[in-house]
Amino acid sequence: MDHASLYRQLSGFQRWKQQLNTQLQAFLQWLEAHKITSRAAEQSLKHARTMLANDHFTLALVGEFSRGKTELINALLFAEYGHRLLPSQPGRTTMCPTEIYRDPHTPKGCVRLLPIETRRSNVALAAFKRIPQKWVTTHFDPYDQKQVAEAMARIAEVKTVSVAEAETLGFDIESLVRSRESVDRVEVPVWRHALVSLDHPLLARGLRILDTPGLNALGNEPELALGTLASAQAMLFLLAADTGLTATDMEIWNEHINILRATQDAEVITLLNKIDSLWDDLLPQEDVLLAIHKVRETTARQLQQPMDQVLTLSAKQSLIARAKGDATLLARSQMPKLEKILSEKLIDSRTRLASHRLISDLLTIMDDTSNLLRERLYAADRDLAEVEGARGDAEHKATLVSLRANIKRIHHQYHKQSLSLKSSERLLYRQRDGLLGPIGEAVIEQQIQAAEQALAESWHTFGVGRVVQEFFDNIDHCLSNLSHELLQANKVMLSIYKREDSNVNPDLLRNHEFNLRHYRARTNQLRAHSKQYSLGLGNLLTSKQTLMERFLNTVANETRALMQELRTDLDNWLKDALAPLNHRNLYQKQLLDEQLLQLANLNLQNHTQQEQVGMLKGQIAKLETALMELDTIINSTRALQPDGQARSNVVNLRAKNASIL
Repeated sequence: MDHASLYRQLSGFQRWKQQLNTQLQAFLQWLEAHKITSRAAEQSLKHARTMLANDHFTLALVGEFSRGKTELINALLFAEYGHRLLPSQPGRTTMCPTEIYRDPHTPKGCVRLLPIETRRSNVALAAFKRIPQKWVTTHFDPYDQKQVAEAMARIAEVKTVSVAEAETLGFDIESLVRSRESVDRVEVPVWRHALVSLDHPLLARGLRILDTPGLNALGNEPELALGTLASAQAMLFLLAADTGLTATDMEIWNEHINILRATQDAEVITLLNKIDSLWDDLLPQEDVLLAIHKVRETTARQLQQPMDQVLTLSAKQSLIARAKGDATLLARSQMPKLEKILSEKLIDSRTRLASHRLISDLLTIMDDTSNLLRERLYAADRDLAEVEGARGDAEHKATLVSLRANIKRIHHQYHKQSLSLKSSERLLYRQRDGLLGPIGEAVIEQQIQAAEQALAESWHTFGVGRVVQEFFDNIDHCLSNLSHELLQANKVMLSIYKREDSNVNPDLLRNHEFNLRHYRARTNQLRAHSKQYSLGLGNLLTSKQTLMERFLNTVANETRALMQELRTDLDNWLKDALAPLNHRNLYQKQLLDEQLLQLANLNLQNHTQQEQVGMLKGQIAKLETALMELDTIINSTRALQPDGQARSNVVNLRAKNASIL
């Protein structure tokens, strides 16, 4: 698989999201064109389109210094510009965590740098991202190699500070380079974080790359370790093939990566980079391949990772191969194999989005709308047959009166059902206080304040670890209380569906149940990562007080954000859970209103029977056109669903489509 495969998959993924969004927009326009004012449908459409707009694919590169992460990024992005984007030479080339993405609101090339001095504050990195004036910005032309080199070189800038200052900034002194001028001074990065926006096809299609510069950065940026890495869709753990797994590599694996694998089922690809160091033209090819296989096998055993998740790679040789157009060297570098795996990850992301409850809800709403419109057509055909079959004025008038009486009777039934649905909505929404209570903002803040107070009195590793574990025990208790409330709320929701539609399929309807699995997994990941991080703090001397505060602030902010996300999801679920039922009832009433109005016009206006027949046929033609337009939208939307998923996730509210009109 060549380099273009990743472009194709990213383009395909982006195009798929755009096409799905286009179909959702088409359905919204169809509703508006036919004057269907369905709040349930509009709300579901809004939530689904927002979800699609905010989705992107993040690739995180994790590893110690000099593992070739920067060169790998250069190899991935080389084709567009024909030169290296990031500085790559022996030694440390990326001194701070770097996010590479495409911001459409900035020029084609832009680097934003956050000064290292901001570490003195316990303000979250996410908060600094919302304060542009705190960043130093440089614009450049990504096609001008000199401008690129000058702008990107700033990411690697260092300066000398006193040992005391470095400790205040949270650095591990033993890992820093001593100044040649004085043993009491050390080199530290000038910048804390870098944001690089590039007008690159891969990035424009939703790819985001996170480059981490080693254990020191992960250890000194709790937000990076506790939050950013956990949000990545794919993670590459880079090692050097010539040195194998070192002690610091293992430390990164145990303290950061393995926790994500254990708590979130995150799939991590380990890359043994610089495999060209094992190439030897003087040895038989079989011996070289055997040596490479042994390195892979040993690494997989040490990390307890499946062999198919441990790959060999030469980022440098893949870059050279692309520069020279050497297909043989490119294949030998193993880059195409990595790109194939990343392409498969993109397919997984598409499947995840396509199976989301919001999408299945909208397909259900579309199907119900189509079924009801089809039933309305059957009813219109019957009306036409009865009007055409009437003999004489008296029978003709009696037919119209009978038809109107029948429609009024059915309309009354739906009016009663509408009142019942509103009552059911109120019943379900009454669960809100019970659901949000255990995770309310005041409750979570109380737990955070208690942890802060306890941590202020803890000045050793054991104390910090104990406080962190007690904090997450309390959060788990909150989630357990919520789980108990959810059990009742889900029962209420299922009973409403069964009461309103006796033909509902309970197995498919379980897609509507609110599940805490994601939030429990994320909480467990935060707990495990926080525990490991607290152990790495060592004895909290005064010089590390700021780091301790930033650590706790990060744990608090991540917990706040997670609980706010949970509250928002619960609120949206309470509003959206009955959306298919509400939409169906509203649209059914609207169709009946239109039918009543049409029959009233036929009865009141002085039209001949032939004119009335013509009016009915005209109405049928309009309904047929509307149905054809809607079915086109539905078929186009279903065609975007992964194979085998188009039907399986859709809650079919009607096992039978028996006509009720």
